[in-house]
Amino acid sequence: MPEPTAPIEIAPPFQRFRADLVDTAFAPHRHDTYTLALTLHGVQSFDYRGETRHSQPGGVVVLHPDELHDGRPGTEEGFGYAAITLRPDWLVRVRPGKGLPFLPGGLSRDAGLVRAVKALHALPDTASPLETESALIDLAQALDALCDAPAPVQRFVRDQVDFACGLIEAHLEDGISLATLEQETGLDRWQLCRAFRAVRGTSPGRYLTLRRLDRVRAGVQSGDRLAEAALAAGFADQAHMTRQFKAAYGISPGQWRRTIIQDPIHRLAETVLH
Repeated sequence: MPEPTAPIEIAPPFQRFRADLVDTAFAPHRHDTYTLALTLHGVQSFDYRGETRHSQPGGVVVLHPDELHDGRPGTEEGFGYAAITLRPDWLVRVRPGKGLPFLPGGLSRDAGLVRAVKALHALPDTASPLETESALIDLAQALDALCDAPAPVQRFVRDQVDFACGLIEAHLEDGISLATLEQETGLDRWQLCRAFRAVRGTSPGRYLTLRRLDRVRAGVQSGDRLAEAALAAGFADQAHMTRQFKAAYGISPGQWRRTIIQDPIHRLAETVLH
């Protein structure tokens, strides 16, 4: 009899949040998590992969990691949505041998996907690990049913990418070179960057920037001055950090703090806004 697999870690893989926006527009940006946003009311308009798209109530916006997009109300009344963010490496881990699912159009009204997003959002804070894990797997399977079949990812490659992520996170302040990552992982830079995108949905350099921004957001939430938060995270100065922040989230650090209501239970280190 095969040994049971290790339980899925619940706290890191996902985050839930809601937003009601009337006059807030997100500049073009990209982040390294999946975002699935169920439109609750109004029209959610955004530019994605060369086209302007509009999500109406009952539709789900599905944004792939590292894909450039923006966001704005489609009418004067604004719009509201309930969103879930998923770490791409978690999807690779629970879908043995598979890479990252991709929905080219970025929009779906599929009943199974809508049901899975609603179910995960409706989970109470007292939900058991089994209930939470099951809801997450249901969402992953709903994505699989709609998306292109991704290339397979070997276990060794996934493990080396995870190792590289640990090295990057240990060198946020001083940075780390691709040459060092090559030496430590045994993958050349071409293999590493390709594998990194397959498992994490982004590049090693982009991963470094976004983890630095995690530190900035933690500092901002704690009341640190922006200049101090920028330097503590490894940025050259506040201006450099602010440019990178807007490129990742579409709004400034101050706007970020005022705009999104986060789920206090299931937080991601990598908060995304749209």
